[in-house]
Amino acid sequence: MTRFQPDWASLRAHRIPQWFSEAKFGIWSHWGPQSVARSGDWYARHLYGMQPWSEPWERGRADRQHAHFGNAGGAKDLFPRWRAERFDPEELIDLYAASGARYFVALATHCDNFDLWHSRLHDWNAARIGPGRDIVAAWQRAARAAGLPFGLSFHQNWTWRWLDVAHGTNPATGRPYDGALTKRDGIGTWWEGLDPADLYPERHEPGAKPPARVAEHFYARVREALDRYRPDLVYLDDGRMPFDEGSVVESAPVSTAGLDLLAHYYNTCPTGGLVTIKDVPDGDRTAVVLDSERRQLDTAQAHPWQFDTSDGEWFDCADDGPLFHPRKSAQQIVHTLIDVVSKNGCLLLNVPQLADGTIDDHARDLLAGVGAWLRVCGEGVYGTTPWLRAAEGATGLGGTKGYEGYNEADRAYRPSDIRFTTRGGTLYATLLAWPEDRTAAITSLGTAAGLVKGPPAAVELLGHGPVPWRPSDRALHVDLPPEPPTRAAYMLKITGVPW
Repeated sequence: MTRFQPDWASLRAHRIPQWFSEAKFGIWSHWGPQSVARSGDWYARHLYGMQPWSEPWERGRADRQHAHFGNAGGAKDLFPRWRAERFDPEELIDLYAASGARYFVALATHCDNFDLWHSRLHDWNAARIGPGRDIVAAWQRAARAAGLPFGLSFHQNWTWRWLDVAHGTNPATGRPYDGALTKRDGIGTWWEGLDPADLYPERHEPGAKPPARVAEHFYARVREALDRYRPDLVYLDDGRMPFDEGSVVESAPVSTAGLDLLAHYYNTCPTGGLVTIKDVPDGDRTAVVLDSERRQLDTAQAHPWQFDTSDGEWFDCADDGPLFHPRKSAQQIVHTLIDVVSKNGCLLLNVPQLADGTIDDHARDLLAGVGAWLRVCGEGVYGTTPWLRAAEGATGLGGTKGYEGYNEADRAYRPSDIRFTTRGGTLYATLLAWPEDRTAAITSLGTAAGLVKGPPAAVELLGHGPVPWRPSDRALHVDLPPEPPTRAAYMLKITGVPW
């Protein structure tokens, strides 16, 4: 067994576990106290309203969130309101497995700096406040019982530049917010014995870098969770290793503690370990895995990677206004899944939970639709690898939008838009729209394309059976039945084609 050292040269010898390469589809529970407000992501920051150090793009949301929350306190006051009283992890994990998910990821700590496990290093946690239980442990037990690889996501590296607003003042009253409160101020309150200084970052100038102790405490908490829950996957919400050079929050001096964490984790994880970050040079893509947040890639990647998105906002949201991400359909998820898989990726889908721990009917319908499609077409998804060409068709990914630069969308695909995967000697070609004339024309399989050396032995439409086909220079033409056997996308299983 390789013994990894805390440097990139050693960590590049790490190999991505086979389970991840084969899984292709996972579910994420991005759930916590911010679900209480039913107002989407970044709520704990934006409830303070606009502050002098708030970024310009935040104005609309911050004004709305502040008006919604009123004068009910600060981020800490969301925590006891999150009760998770109907949380049934076994029922949800069974539902996710039935939808076709092959791994599961739980939120460990969001940018609000609230640990969802019984941390010995951080008192602001779910075992002490709110649910009064170890949420991470509950998820872990349920996922392991169902045979799903288990992951944890960490986002509290953002807290330094995310909860700095707690040191501002209420624009309506001029009163300071709760960032300056002390442990002594909590005497006689619900948070007696807790220290706000452990929750909120110390007051600092906008753009100031955190001291080394902030990075040290972050990594100590992450390591505590990894050693206790032994996740198969670790999601770090950063462009590079947190607090290192290129991180969303560089410490001063920059921290290399992330390399120590990687080496320790890979040396101790029974399944080999997997860590994702969001800006990975090609040479480092086995040391850490590329995660692409709501950004579909246009080419197949040499190493497995992950695309993460959500059915709407990252946290439960009752508002469908333009400030928020719209909910998704099963068709959009299927289209995204097959596009990502054709490019050697895995899709991690967040399913927003209500504060009580349940999911709504929209989410259940979406999961049922994805599961129904995968039960028919899963053989062309799970355990597949990219073909010589990932895709054909003129419908591109489109432009980026918003401050995040996201490019995901519910695209109007045409019958000429096709995605390819392969397993063994079998080629799978998935049509993203049903042709009105019931003839699929796969130009990549025409002799003029130069990708194949001859015609196939057989073509089958999954969910229907064998279908007639005709080769030509321009394309392989496939005659389809009167009605499609699946919804959203239509998978052709092509055997015996030499390439």
